[in-house]
Amino acid sequence: MIVKNNKIDSAIYDLKNGNIIIYETDTLYGLGADATNKLAVQKINNLKKRKTPLSIMLDSIDSIKKYANITSYIKNELIKIFPGPFTVLLDSKKSDLCDLVKSNSSKIGIRIPNNKFCIDLLKKYKKPIVTTSVNIHNQKALNNIDEIDDIFFNINIYKGLVKENSRGSTILDFTCNPPKIIREGDGTYKK
Repeated sequence: MIVKNNKIDSAIYDLKNGNIIIYETDTLYGLGADATNKLAVQKINNLKKRKTPLSIMLDSIDSIKKYANITSYIKNELIKIFPGPFTVLLDSKKSDLCDLVKSNSSKIGIRIPNNKFCIDLLKKYKKPIVTTSVNIHNQKALNNIDEIDDIFFNINIYKGLVKENSRGSTILDFTCNPPKIIREGDGTYKK
């Protein structure tokens, strides 16, 4: 097992070289890759055996405007939930994301986790990172390091604290009004 103890520079090295990483978040462990690198994103799709849209992880609400259209109402709602255990769906903008991230969707999923490792990594890397649960499509998300290592043994793991019984992030669709809850996860949203 290759477990890295929250070494930001090591994770950046992996991302710059088109590698997938496994890392802690404020919910589950995540699978990540540089969201602007088509080959890296393709590796995630191959690993998960799916081709559905993926979410990106950003370090701040201000950075969202580069990837999505947000009104002042939406921004105020996002301030209430970010950073935190939420993924929001927004109307996407043309950007430097590889086309596999949105997979022909007009929406983009965005996450700003309440996790020091993730935020520090994003601030230093200065690019969006794909974020998705550690699993094969249609199987349960893995959150135990030993189970993760059994299946994804050749991916560097940046180990940390995750919620043991996490249900993942709550997914909110802000492309409709009022926002719609797509999946109930760890976050509680009050309209």
